[in-house]
Amino acid sequence: MTGLLTVLSVLAAWALLGMLFVGLLLVFKSLQSIRHWFEKITVGVRAVEHQTRDLPARGSRLTGSLAEALEELDRASERLSDVRRSGS
Repeated sequence: MTGLLTVLSVLAAWALLGMLFVGLLLVFKSLQSIRHWFEKITVGVRAVEHQTRDLPARGSRLTGSLAEALEELDRASERLSDVRRSGS
């Protein structure tokens, strides 16, 4: 009787270890899938970073151009006001 209980206990222990191993494999597969998606996201972020690295320089150039355009528009507005006053 003791031998039978020992054999059943060993079989139960092996069954438990087998189930734990299968569970760990399933978790590992899920983590690999998540890792794959994170790698894709990282590639996308790097691409955006590469494409937008010169935006600060372009922004300062745009600011300068807009300031020049504003000055020219102010001058044009003054000229139109002068024409309107002289025409009245």
